Amino acid sequence: MISRRRAGLTLVIINRCGPKSKDRLFYDRSMTSIPVRPDRTVDRFDPDPIKSFTMAASLYTDPAVAERERTAIFADSWQWVGHASDVAGVGDYFTVSVADERIFVIRSADGELRAFFNVCLHRGHSLLQGSGTLNGLITCPYHAWVYESTGALKGARMSDRMPDFDVEDFRLADVVVEDFCGFIFVHLGTAPEPMDICYPGLRDVVAAIHPNPASLSLARETLFDIAANWKNVGDNLLECYHCHTTHKDFVDLIDMSGYRNETFERWSVQAGPSRPTSEVYEVTSGAQAFASIFTWPNVSFGQLPGHRGIFMFHFVPSGPETTMQRLAYYSPDGEVSESEEDAFDYFNEVLGPEDVALVEDVQIGLRSMGYHQGKFICIPERPEISEHAVHHFHSMVLEALGMS
Repeated sequence: MISRRRAGLTLVIINRCGPKSKDRLFYDRSMTSIPVRPDRTVDRFDPDPIKSFTMAASLYTDPAVAERERTAIFADSWQWVGHASDVAGVGDYFTVSVADERIFVIRSADGELRAFFNVCLHRGHSLLQGSGTLNGLITCPYHAWVYESTGALKGARMSDRMPDFDVEDFRLADVVVEDFCGFIFVHLGTAPEPMDICYPGLRDVVAAIHPNPASLSLARETLFDIAANWKNVGDNLLECYHCHTTHKDFVDLIDMSGYRNETFERWSVQAGPSRPTSEVYEVTSGAQAFASIFTWPNVSFGQLPGHRGIFMFHFVPSGPETTMQRLAYYSPDGEVSESEEDAFDYFNEVLGPEDVALVEDVQIGLRSMGYHQGKFICIPERPEISEHAVHHFHSMVLEALGMS
């Protein structure tokens, strides 16, 4: 038997007898060096994107982190829930869940846009389901307490027999709501900054892709149920470093030499002109460019070549490692042109599934013992491949979680 040292390991050669025997190699594990593993005690995220590594992988997998995010991020940020056209007339309403809170948005009898927690003040039953139009009154289906569309309690059955019961003491809890560029956002906080202050400059950039977003209405939508953490989906949205290798049709459709990515206060933008000709689909009308305007924490205003309106790319955690992704396209007439239909088919059948496959594979990798933090490719000149916007996103996540 002969021992040899090779790259920190001891190779032991056992000589077999006989003219046709071959030496057999095996590792003497008692003499090997310690296997290489990432040091999970070290955090290499840095405020400087050029120096920084990504967030720790555990932030994408730990259920305790997901619970912290529910209150620290989703209950404390502006959340997109719909469009002005959804509540165009008095009594129009729709229901939605935000940070596990049931909410309804309504055009009240006085014409005001309002939002309330969707819970009866008697015993906690939900007041409304789905969407529709009311006659001005909201009746709880459990014990028939009746509320005005302004949130005031109008009456409670048998309460007239109670000497100290006063309807003035009961009013539905308000949710802060704002119509921003025709899109409806809510905030579960009690005194949040208005969106124009929270996202300075955003309104002008949205207006640049459509001058009157409030005039649009829903034309198409699609949902993807993704086996990946919501931040994983956001990371993928916010960079095009992967585009040349995984989105061959996208780089055929978009002139990447004119692609740009910029970061601002709580929002960022990626944009690039479309090519004059492309094998992906023919752009005969509408926008001649791609744009994605990410708005903290989980929605993007956007436009594909051929679009006349705006799409909303929305990704919401449905579990610690699952996400519901919605793409909703709003057009000027609620219909789609041939180019818009082709653009929607391209997202549904090509671009969307490509991205879903990527992030679901990454989610598995994030649970690996061999991974902890990755190195950002952030180039000072910010070419189209630079990951500055992902670093910007990670900075906001860590700040919200009190980890910056």
